[in-house]
Amino acid sequence: MAERRRPKVGVLTFSDGREYAHAPQVEENLRFQARLTGALAGMGLEVVAGDLVWSNETARSQARRLAEAGVECTIFNYAVWAFPQFSVVASHFAPRPILLLGQINPSKPGMVALLAAAGALEQIGVVPTRVFGDVQDEQVSRQLLAAIRAAHALHALRGETYGLNGGRSIGINTAVSNTDQWAKLFGVDVEHIDQYELVVRSERLLANASQRITSAREWL
Repeated sequence: MAERRRPKVGVLTFSDGREYAHAPQVEENLRFQARLTGALAGMGLEVVAGDLVWSNETARSQARRLAEAGVECTIFNYAVWAFPQFSVVASHFAPRPILLLGQINPSKPGMVALLAAAGALEQIGVVPTRVFGDVQDEQVSRQLLAAIRAAHALHALRGETYGLNGGRSIGINTAVSNTDQWAKLFGVDVEHIDQYELVVRSERLLANASQRITSAREWL
Protein backbone atom coordinates (compact mmCIF):
# COMPACT_ATOMS: atom_id res chain seq x y z
CA MET A 1 0.00 0.00 0.00
CA ALA A 2 1.33 3.44 -0.97
CA GLU A 3 2.30 5.73 1.90
CA ARG A 4 -0.27 8.39 2.60
CA ARG A 5 1.06 11.80 1.57
CA ARG A 6 1.09 14.55 4.18
CA PRO A 7 -0.57 17.91 3.47
CA LYS A 8 2.03 20.42 2.27
CA VAL A 9 1.58 24.01 3.43
CA GLY A 10 3.54 27.16 2.62
CA VAL A 11 4.25 30.04 5.02
CA LEU A 12 5.00 33.67 4.14
CA THR A 13 5.72 36.13 6.95
CA PHE A 14 5.12 39.79 6.10
CA SER A 15 6.95 42.84 7.41
CA ASP A 16 7.16 46.61 7.17
CA GLY A 17 8.15 48.01 3.77
CA ARG A 18 10.45 50.67 5.23
CA GLU A 19 13.94 49.24 5.67
CA TYR A 20 14.61 51.25 8.84
CA ALA A 21 11.44 49.71 10.34
CA HIS A 22 11.89 46.24 8.87
CA ALA A 23 15.51 45.62 9.88
CA PRO A 24 15.03 45.92 13.68
CA GLN A 25 12.08 43.48 13.48
CA VAL A 26 13.76 40.69 11.50
CA GLU A 27 14.63 38.60 14.54
CA GLU A 28 11.16 39.12 16.01
CA ASN A 29 9.45 38.13 12.77
CA LEU A 30 11.62 35.02 12.40
CA ARG A 31 10.78 34.02 15.96
CA PHE A 32 7.06 34.18 15.26
CA GLN A 33 7.55 32.35 11.96
CA ALA A 34 9.46 29.58 13.73
CA ARG A 35 6.68 29.36 16.29
CA LEU A 36 4.17 28.82 13.48
CA THR A 37 6.22 26.35 11.43
CA GLY A 38 6.99 24.36 14.57
CA ALA A 39 3.31 24.14 15.45
CA LEU A 40 2.42 23.05 11.91
CA ALA A 41 5.15 20.40 11.86
CA GLY A 42 3.83 19.16 15.20
CA MET A 43 0.46 18.58 13.49
CA GLY A 44 2.16 16.20 11.08
CA LEU A 45 2.22 18.66 8.17
CA GLU A 46 4.98 19.23 5.63
CA VAL A 47 5.95 22.90 5.87
CA VAL A 48 7.78 25.15 3.39
CA ALA A 49 8.63 28.63 4.70
CA GLY A 50 9.76 31.51 2.53
CA ASP A 51 12.09 34.33 3.50
CA LEU A 52 10.57 37.43 5.09
CA VAL A 53 8.46 39.55 2.73
CA TRP A 54 9.13 43.30 2.97
CA SER A 55 8.96 44.52 -0.63
CA ASN A 56 7.08 43.86 -3.85
CA GLU A 57 10.06 41.92 -5.19
CA THR A 58 10.32 39.65 -2.14
CA ALA A 59 6.54 39.15 -2.28
CA ARG A 60 6.86 37.89 -5.87
CA SER A 61 9.98 35.81 -5.42
CA GLN A 62 8.97 34.11 -2.19
CA ALA A 63 5.44 33.34 -3.40
CA ARG A 64 6.91 31.81 -6.56
CA ARG A 65 9.26 29.78 -4.39
CA LEU A 66 6.30 28.23 -2.59
CA ALA A 67 4.59 27.50 -5.90
CA GLU A 68 7.71 25.75 -7.19
CA ALA A 69 7.84 23.70 -3.99
CA GLY A 70 4.33 22.39 -4.73
CA VAL A 71 2.54 23.57 -1.59
CA GLU A 72 -1.23 23.08 -1.54
CA CYS A 73 -2.15 26.26 0.32
CA THR A 74 -0.38 29.31 1.71
CA ILE A 75 -0.50 30.91 5.15
CA PHE A 76 0.17 34.65 5.20
CA ASN A 77 1.66 35.24 8.65
CA TYR A 78 1.49 38.60 10.48
CA ALA A 79 3.13 39.46 13.80
CA VAL A 80 4.05 43.11 13.14
CA TRP A 81 2.75 45.89 10.90
CA ALA A 82 3.15 44.89 7.23
CA PHE A 83 2.30 46.80 4.08
CA PRO A 84 -0.97 45.30 2.71
CA GLN A 85 0.22 45.70 -0.88
CA PHE A 86 2.76 42.91 -0.32
CA SER A 87 -0.05 40.47 0.43
CA VAL A 88 -1.82 41.46 -2.77
CA VAL A 89 1.34 40.98 -4.85
CA ALA A 90 2.07 37.63 -3.23
CA SER A 91 -1.49 36.45 -3.82
CA HIS A 92 -0.90 36.56 -7.58
CA PHE A 93 1.77 33.86 -7.28
CA ALA A 94 1.23 31.96 -4.03
CA PRO A 95 -0.72 28.68 -4.25
CA ARG A 96 -4.31 29.07 -3.12
CA PRO A 97 -6.36 28.85 -0.98
CA ILE A 98 -4.79 31.56 1.16
CA LEU A 99 -5.15 31.71 4.93
CA LEU A 100 -4.31 34.83 6.94
CA LEU A 101 -2.90 34.27 10.43
CA GLY A 102 -2.48 37.07 12.95
CA GLN A 103 -0.29 35.98 15.86
CA ILE A 104 -0.63 37.50 19.31
CA ASN A 105 2.09 40.14 19.73
CA PRO A 106 0.72 42.90 21.99
CA SER A 107 3.65 45.25 21.35
CA LYS A 108 3.03 45.39 17.58
CA PRO A 109 -0.05 45.95 15.34
CA GLY A 110 0.00 42.52 13.68
CA MET A 111 -3.78 42.22 13.85
CA VAL A 112 -4.13 45.56 12.07
CA ALA A 113 -1.83 44.26 9.35
CA LEU A 114 -4.01 41.17 8.94
CA LEU A 115 -7.22 43.20 8.69
CA ALA A 116 -5.70 45.64 6.22
CA ALA A 117 -4.36 42.78 4.08
CA ALA A 118 -7.70 40.99 4.19
CA GLY A 119 -9.49 44.10 2.98
CA ALA A 120 -7.00 44.65 0.17
CA LEU A 121 -7.26 41.03 -0.96
CA GLU A 122 -11.05 41.06 -0.92
CA GLN A 123 -11.03 44.19 -3.09
CA ILE A 124 -9.39 42.13 -5.86
CA GLY A 125 -11.71 39.16 -5.39
CA VAL A 126 -9.45 37.00 -3.20
CA VAL A 127 -11.41 35.93 -0.11
CA PRO A 128 -9.01 34.40 2.43
CA THR A 129 -9.71 32.50 5.62
CA ARG A 130 -8.84 34.58 8.68
CA VAL A 131 -7.43 33.17 11.92
CA PHE A 132 -6.17 35.19 14.88
CA GLY A 133 -4.57 33.89 18.05
CA ASP A 134 -1.78 31.86 19.61
CA VAL A 135 -0.72 28.97 17.37
CA GLN A 136 -0.19 26.87 20.51
CA ASP A 137 -3.85 27.32 21.43
CA GLU A 138 -5.93 24.22 20.68
CA GLN A 139 -8.82 26.15 19.12
CA VAL A 140 -6.46 28.08 16.81
CA SER A 141 -4.60 24.92 15.80
CA ARG A 142 -7.92 23.23 14.99
CA GLN A 143 -8.90 26.14 12.73
CA LEU A 144 -5.57 25.98 10.93
CA LEU A 145 -5.65 22.22 10.54
CA ALA A 146 -9.23 22.20 9.22
CA ALA A 147 -8.41 24.76 6.53
CA ILE A 148 -5.19 23.00 5.53
CA ARG A 149 -6.86 19.59 5.33
CA ALA A 150 -9.62 21.04 3.16
CA ALA A 151 -6.99 22.51 0.82
CA HIS A 152 -5.18 19.15 0.75
CA ALA A 153 -8.40 17.35 -0.19
CA LEU A 154 -9.18 19.92 -2.88
CA HIS A 155 -5.69 19.60 -4.32
CA ALA A 156 -5.96 15.80 -4.39
CA LEU A 157 -9.28 15.94 -6.27
CA ARG A 158 -8.00 18.03 -9.18
CA GLY A 159 -7.80 16.06 -12.39
CA GLU A 160 -9.93 13.20 -11.09
CA THR A 161 -13.02 11.91 -12.90
CA TYR A 162 -16.43 11.38 -11.32
CA GLY A 163 -18.46 8.63 -12.98
CA LEU A 164 -22.18 9.38 -13.15
CA ASN A 165 -24.50 6.50 -14.05
CA GLY A 166 -27.78 7.63 -15.56
CA GLY A 167 -29.36 11.06 -15.83
CA ARG A 168 -31.81 12.93 -13.62
CA SER A 169 -33.58 10.52 -11.30
CA ILE A 170 -37.40 10.74 -11.05
CA GLY A 171 -37.37 14.45 -11.92
CA ILE A 172 -35.22 15.60 -8.99
CA ASN A 173 -33.38 18.66 -10.32
CA THR A 174 -31.25 19.07 -7.21
CA ALA A 175 -29.79 15.60 -7.73
CA VAL A 176 -28.23 16.53 -11.07
CA SER A 177 -24.42 16.86 -11.20
CA ASN A 178 -23.39 20.08 -12.95
CA THR A 179 -20.19 19.54 -14.91
CA ASP A 180 -19.26 23.23 -14.82
CA GLN A 181 -19.67 23.42 -11.04
CA TRP A 182 -17.55 20.32 -10.40
CA ALA A 183 -14.85 21.66 -12.72
CA LYS A 184 -14.88 25.18 -11.24
CA LEU A 185 -14.96 24.22 -7.56
CA PHE A 186 -13.00 20.98 -7.48
CA GLY A 187 -11.22 20.59 -10.82
CA VAL A 188 -13.07 17.29 -11.31
CA ASP A 189 -14.40 16.02 -14.64
CA VAL A 190 -17.80 14.33 -14.81
CA GLU A 191 -18.15 11.34 -17.11
CA HIS A 192 -21.77 10.45 -17.89
CA ILE A 193 -22.38 6.72 -18.31
CA ASP A 194 -25.64 5.33 -19.67
CA GLN A 195 -27.48 3.51 -16.89
CA TYR A 196 -28.15 0.55 -19.19
CA GLU A 197 -24.40 -0.09 -19.14
CA LEU A 198 -24.98 -1.66 -15.70
CA VAL A 199 -27.29 -4.22 -17.29
CA VAL A 200 -24.83 -4.97 -20.11
CA ARG A 201 -21.89 -5.41 -17.75
CA SER A 202 -23.92 -7.49 -15.31
CA GLU A 203 -24.93 -9.87 -18.09
CA ARG A 204 -21.30 -10.09 -19.19
CA LEU A 205 -20.18 -10.89 -15.64
CA LEU A 206 -22.87 -13.54 -15.26
CA ALA A 207 -21.87 -15.14 -18.56
CA ASN A 208 -18.21 -15.23 -17.54
CA ALA A 209 -19.11 -16.66 -14.14
CA SER A 210 -21.27 -19.37 -15.72
CA GLN A 211 -18.44 -20.28 -18.07
CA ARG A 212 -15.99 -20.60 -15.19
CA ILE A 213 -18.43 -22.77 -13.24
CA THR A 214 -18.90 -25.02 -16.28
CA SER A 215 -15.14 -25.31 -16.78
CA ALA A 216 -14.67 -26.16 -13.09
CA ARG A 217 -17.27 -28.91 -13.25
CA GLU A 218 -15.61 -30.40 -16.33
CA TRP A 219 -12.24 -30.35 -14.60
CA LEU A 220 -13.70 -32.13 -11.57
